[in-house]
Amino acid sequence: MPRLAAFLAWSTQTEHPDAVQKALSVMKTKLGEHGFDYYDWNENQSVTKDIGSKVSDELLKSDLVILEGSKQRPNLAYEVGFAHALHLPVVVIKQSESERLPENFGEPEYLSYPSAVEDGAGFEMFESRFTDWLRKLARTTLSPGQRSARQGRNVLNEQINKFIDGYPEEHASLHLLGGWAGALAHELDSGGASQLVVDADYYLPSFSSLREWNGGDIRAIADLTDETEQFWTPDHPEEMTANVSERVFLIDWSWFFENEDKLARQIDLWKRHQARHREGPYDIYIAAKEELRVGEVHPLGPAAVGHHLLLLDPDLIGGYRPNPGRVDGRQLVIERNSLRFASASQFYDSIKARAVRFEPTMKAADLRRAWVARNGVGHWDEDWTSETEFRSPDYFDQYERHIRCWIPRYAQLIRDSAATVFREILRIYADKMRSVDVLEIGYGTGRLTSEIVPWIRNINRPFYDLEHHGPVRQYRGVDRAEQMTKYARDLLQPESQTGLDMRLARGTAWDDVDGRYDVVFGSLVMHFLIGPEPTDEALDEFFLNCAEHTTEDGTLVFADVFGVNGDRRGASAMEKWREWMIRYGLAEEEVDGYMRGNADMTTAAPVSQLRKAAEAHGFKARVKVVGAPTLPFRIVVFQKERPA
Repeated sequence: MPRLAAFLAWSTQTEHPDAVQKALSVMKTKLGEHGFDYYDWNENQSVTKDIGSKVSDELLKSDLVILEGSKQRPNLAYEVGFAHALHLPVVVIKQSESERLPENFGEPEYLSYPSAVEDGAGFEMFESRFTDWLRKLARTTLSPGQRSARQGRNVLNEQINKFIDGYPEEHASLHLLGGWAGALAHELDSGGASQLVVDADYYLPSFSSLREWNGGDIRAIADLTDETEQFWTPDHPEEMTANVSERVFLIDWSWFFENEDKLARQIDLWKRHQARHREGPYDIYIAAKEELRVGEVHPLGPAAVGHHLLLLDPDLIGGYRPNPGRVDGRQLVIERNSLRFASASQFYDSIKARAVRFEPTMKAADLRRAWVARNGVGHWDEDWTSETEFRSPDYFDQYERHIRCWIPRYAQLIRDSAATVFREILRIYADKMRSVDVLEIGYGTGRLTSEIVPWIRNINRPFYDLEHHGPVRQYRGVDRAEQMTKYARDLLQPESQTGLDMRLARGTAWDDVDGRYDVVFGSLVMHFLIGPEPTDEALDEFFLNCAEHTTEDGTLVFADVFGVNGDRRGASAMEKWREWMIRYGLAEEEVDGYMRGNADMTTAAPVSQLRKAAEAHGFKARVKVVGAPTLPFRIVVFQKERPA
C-alpha cells in the first residue's frame, strides 16, 4: 500500500502569519516521522488553473485533511464539505484567540497553537497534541484496514461518477448501472457491518488487501476435495496466502494409496508454496477429508460448501456457500461474531487433530506413513477375533483404509477380480445363451460389488427395456457380519437396482446359501472359509460345497492370499508381504500384530494343494498374479470341466 497522504491548506491573511508558518513546520516534521507525504495547497495553487478540480483530485488521493481555520477563508467550507463527503479525518488548526467554525462545518477536530512565535511552551503542547492525534489515527481511522476500505470506496465512487458523467442525457446504461449498484449495496447491507459476502470474481483482490493487516493470526482450512478451491495449482496466486500463518489442507484419503501421483504433485506445490513464504510463520498440515463427527459442526451450518474455513483473530470467520444467483457458483462469506469464532476454532482444532505437519523434505511415502500413524490406520486390535461379526465398530468404520495398509495393490486386486468375473459371465452366457446367476461370498463393504453391479446393469439395460432377462438374471450376496451387511446395503441399495434381481443377505457360506449359481466369487474370503493350514479333509468339504452350489458349467473366482507349504518361496513371499506393509506405512510392531491376528492368511493353503482338491470335484484351476509375483496374492479361477 502506498504511503499515507495528507492535504494541507492554510491562509496567508491571518493576523500572525509567522505563527502559522511555525505551526506548519511542526506538523510537516511530524507528518514525515509518521510516514506521511503531504500536499501543501498553498505551495502549488499558483500553477493550477482549474482550482476546484485540482482540490477535488488531491482530496480524493488523501488520507488526512489539515486545514488552518483562524481566518475563515471562502474555500474552507468547500474543503471541509468534500472531506466529510469522503469520510476523511479532518483537523482544523487555529490560533488560540480565533473563533471556532460555525456548527454546520460538522464540529471537526480542533488543535490550537499560540499566536506568538516566542511561546515555546505553547508550541511544545501543540506538537504533543498533534503527535497524539496522529498516533490515535494510526490505530483507528487511518489503520491499514480503514484506509484500504476507504480507498476502495472512493475508487468505486469515482468510477460510478465517471460513468454517470458519460451520459448527460437519459440512457438505458444509466438504469443498468443503477440496478447493479443497488444490488451491490443490498448485498453489503444484508449482513450489516458484521458480514461481508464476496462473489468468486473478487476473492483475489479481497485477500490481496490482507497483506497490510497484521492484527493477529490467520488460520485456514483448504478443502481440496471441493472444486471451489481452484487456487491450489502451480500458478497459485500469492494473494490467497496473505499473512496466513497456518493452513490445513484436506485431501481425499485415497490419495495416500491409489492416487499417489496426485499426492506427489501436490507435495511439490506445497514445497514451492512454503518456500515462497519462508520469511514468516507459515505451517502446512495435511489431513484426510472425513465425514464430520459428533460435535463437529461447520460454523456456517448446513449451507457451507465443503469444509473450507477462514479464521482471523480475534473474531472473524469465513467459508463458502452456494451463490443463489449462479448455477454451481460460490460466495465467500466473512462474518464477525465472537461466539461463532469460538465454535469455529473448536471445529478447526478438531480437524487439525487428525492432520500431520508437512515438512519440505517429505515424499509421498513419508506423508502416508505419518498420516497412518497419526490416525491409527492399519492398526490390528488384538480384540478383533477371527469371528468378523464380533469385531468392534472401528474395524468396520475404517475398513476401506485399513485394508489398503494390509493388502498390496488392493484396488488393483479388486479391479482384476471384477474383470475376471465379467469374463466368466460373458463366457457362460455365450456358451449357453441363457441368463447367468451369480453369487458373491463375503461382500463386506461392497467394494467388489460396486465394481460389478454397474457393469451388469449396463449389459442388462437393453434387454430390460425390451422386458427380457439380460445376461445376468440374479445377483446374490452373503456376508456374516451385520455391520458389513448394513454398510453394503446402504451403499448399493440392492432393491433399487433396476433390471437386476439383487439381494444382499446376512448369513454364512454354505449354511445360508440356496440354489446353484453359474459364477461364485469373493475377494479375501477364501482363506477365511478354509481356515489356517487346512487339512485335505477341510479342502475336500469346501470344494464339495462349491460343487453343490454351482451349475454344471459353473466357475469359482477367488482373489486371496495363497501359501506354498514346505516351499522356501512360500516363506519368502510372506516376508515380501511383510516388507511391503512396512514400506507402505505400518510400523514393524503393527505388522507383527497383524500377522499374529491373521494366521488363516499367513498359513493359507498353496495353490498346488487347492488345485488337487478342486480337481477331485471336477474343477480345473487357472491362476493370475496380482501386484507382483514375489507377493503371495493371486486370483484363482476354478472352472468345472464337462464330464468326458
